Amino acid sequence: MDTVRNLTIVGNNASGKTSLAEAMLFVAKATSRLGKVDDGSSHLDFEPEEVKRHISTNTAFHRLNWNKTTICIADTPGEDNFLAETKDIIPAFDTLLMVVDATDPKKPQLEKLWPLAKTINKPAVFFINKLDKENVNFQNCIDTLQTLLKIKLIPFFYPIIDKNRLIGIIDILTGSAFRLPNDFTPQAKECEIPGDLQDTISNLKNSMIEYAAESDDVLLEKFLEGNELSFEEITTGLKKGIAKGSLNPVYCGAAIHPACATLLLNSITPLLPAPEDTQPLEGINPKTQKTVTRKPLATEPFSAIVIKTTIDPFAGRLSIARILSGTLKHDTNIYNSTKGVEERVGTLLAMEGKEQKTIPAEAVPGEIVAIPKLKETSTGDTLCDSANPILYSCKKPMQPGLTFALKPKTRGDEEKISQVLAKMQEEDPHIAIQRDANTGELLLSCNGQLHLDVTLEKMARKYGVNVDISLPSIPYKETIKASQKGIVYRHKKQTGGAGQFAEVHFDVSSLPRGSGFEFEEALVGMNVPRNFVPAVEKGIHEALMSGPLAGFPVVDVKVRFYDGKSHEVDSSEMAFKIAAIQCFKKGVLDAKPTLLEPMVRMTITVPDDYVGDVIGDINSRRGKVMGMDPCPEGQKVTAIAPLAEVQRYLLDLNALTAGRGSFTMEPAHYEEVPAYLIDKIVAKANEERAKHEK
Repeated sequence: MDTVRNLTIVGNNASGKTSLAEAMLFVAKATSRLGKVDDGSSHLDFEPEEVKRHISTNTAFHRLNWNKTTICIADTPGEDNFLAETKDIIPAFDTLLMVVDATDPKKPQLEKLWPLAKTINKPAVFFINKLDKENVNFQNCIDTLQTLLKIKLIPFFYPIIDKNRLIGIIDILTGSAFRLPNDFTPQAKECEIPGDLQDTISNLKNSMIEYAAESDDVLLEKFLEGNELSFEEITTGLKKGIAKGSLNPVYCGAAIHPACATLLLNSITPLLPAPEDTQPLEGINPKTQKTVTRKPLATEPFSAIVIKTTIDPFAGRLSIARILSGTLKHDTNIYNSTKGVEERVGTLLAMEGKEQKTIPAEAVPGEIVAIPKLKETSTGDTLCDSANPILYSCKKPMQPGLTFALKPKTRGDEEKISQVLAKMQEEDPHIAIQRDANTGELLLSCNGQLHLDVTLEKMARKYGVNVDISLPSIPYKETIKASQKGIVYRHKKQTGGAGQFAEVHFDVSSLPRGSGFEFEEALVGMNVPRNFVPAVEKGIHEALMSGPLAGFPVVDVKVRFYDGKSHEVDSSEMAFKIAAIQCFKKGVLDAKPTLLEPMVRMTITVPDDYVGDVIGDINSRRGKVMGMDPCPEGQKVTAIAPLAEVQRYLLDLNALTAGRGSFTMEPAHYEEVPAYLIDKIVAKANEERAKHEK
């Protein structure tokens, strides 16, 4: 187990993290060719939607062997639309490799990911990429990152630049300099440190030694006594500092040079924390509800957590899991403590991009494995030994912020869309699917327009289902602002045989907001036989479903049924139901009807620089700012706004804050629509209703 490491590669979109991962795999001979994103030959960006856009939309897994160490890597999405998946993957890996674009180090994705890494105390290694581009400056990148992320970065590599061109790398720890080959081969040749950089490198080496000493009490005492630390002691101190998260190394280079990946692997492999260096994991015993812990050791009872689910066209359903403790072998039974069911493990697979390779023996802590054909298991579930059960907490995916209504293009698509969407949600738990109870529409929620486009493309490609999309209908409601007494409606129809006769007398009054509907039977005498009262109430309930103003449901109304007339031959339940419907509609129209619109409660997180713009924008949307609180990312603005004004708020907020803002939204209550908007909404609703009736 001490030869297993795992590394999740994160970074801004287009920072070159996939290219760096491809270079690492190539120089380690885990792949036979150097995959490239731009020409669609990447081993990690293999989905057609990724190839088309030259971006990662899913996390891809691979492994490599370097200096007798197996390194499991995860190449995560950097595009903001898919960042939720990256946030889910980060906790499952022991170390982050954060790739930074030297041409634009201030992109928002790292700013969003770093607080999560610090909250769960994940060690992080930085790689400043694209130093082969013109007008980039290594030190400026470090200064920008330190200001942006509020951390101290320690250079472990230093670039050699000649005539604005990256020609080599200096390994500060070893004191060696390497010249990058012009033919882009994996091996760099050792060279002399340029004279103008020797003082800089010496100072950086001294700072590195100080940080190494501070990570270990014994080393610190030796250092303060003026004794020189050995190379092994320095390495030990650096490894401890990285594992504790108190030391953040910075490497540099250019991913297009495979030799940079060779130098990076040589340096980080001895420094990456092993699983056994991480803290014991805490969970609960699902049978006793008592807290239990597992050390990340092979000798502990088996436990793992499923970090992703994929549906492979050949292998079928694959549950990708991180082994947390114990060992997992082929052909064994395990216990899903989340679902409370036994599962059967047949073959253990190692993910290698879109391919899978059978693991020869057993999987140990730190390894990422794919388990085919688990029947009940889904992403986030805990797998464990049934004799020693444990359940780890799993954070539920955040509700996506952009919602559209789906309408299948054909009847065949309509019949299978629910099943298809369920499969897609297995692979991507960051989409949300629901049927709106008010409008009946099938709603799909995503994390942005690109997330939506990719989801629909996958639906068409993998399952042959095509849909039209539109913004969801706003579930307006109708109500009244006044009371109306003595409303009378007589239903009389003579058709030659038995006729229809019913007369009802109502009082209609408004109720407080949120009260719903109230029916009062207040009949005196025998003008209306009591056996017709249920028909009257049923008619009113039917009328509530489609109000007379624009066809929206009617709420917060009380009907008092106090009198009426009947005919001993022509009166019937149907006649009284019809009379009740018409009397109710008449009463609503006479009692100052109005519309209510759904309001949502929003929590918007933005950097301080954008607070004024966000507040102004909320006010322009008929919203009300309810409060503001400081947070690590800047400010949290709480607001109430009409749903109709914020259906595309995710896109607008990204534009307003250069992608640095985020928000959550939940239903709040209903409020009256301003008078100047009612006629427009009513006209549109009646127009849509007329189209539908045709």
